[in-house]
Amino acid sequence: MSTWTPDPTKTAPDTLFSIRIGSRVVNADRNDELLAAVIGEEYLDEDDRDLLFLMRLEQAIVIATAVQESIVATAVQREDLDSTTDEDTWSTLLAGRESADPGPRWDNPVPLVLVTSLFAPFTGRERPTGNIAWIDPADDVSMLESLQKLGLIEVIEHEDLAVSQ
Repeated sequence: MSTWTPDPTKTAPDTLFSIRIGSRVVNADRNDELLAAVIGEEYLDEDDRDLLFLMRLEQAIVIATAVQESIVATAVQREDLDSTTDEDTWSTLLAGRESADPGPRWDNPVPLVLVTSLFAPFTGRERPTGNIAWIDPADDVSMLESLQKLGLIEVIEHEDLAVSQ
């Protein structure tokens, strides 16, 4: 995966949007440019809305998987998950994000990371409630906002966040 590199001549006052990814600050004129800094520059090469959604969905699944693995590793290290943890819990936490099925409610203290578009109303799978961190790839803004809620990015400068057209 390549990483989009913003125009170094643009500074925060010249741009509408800025995010922090770790120690790196990305300034951009559009939300899709910010998202490209996270998921790859090829995102900016596509104009088809359906394909853009599929690109966001694919990256949301990749990100959800990585975050879930990190959460599980931390929970094992802190002994929140151990040999006494039931098989259903392990199966749900370790399943692919596309097939993770927590049932109607996830009450485990270890958060589950899921992708909104893999559940109702987008599919026939019922959307669970409970201790769930959601990644929403519906559009650029919802994806950026959900990545911020997960702590992966920090929106540090924004005018009116709006879906790019």
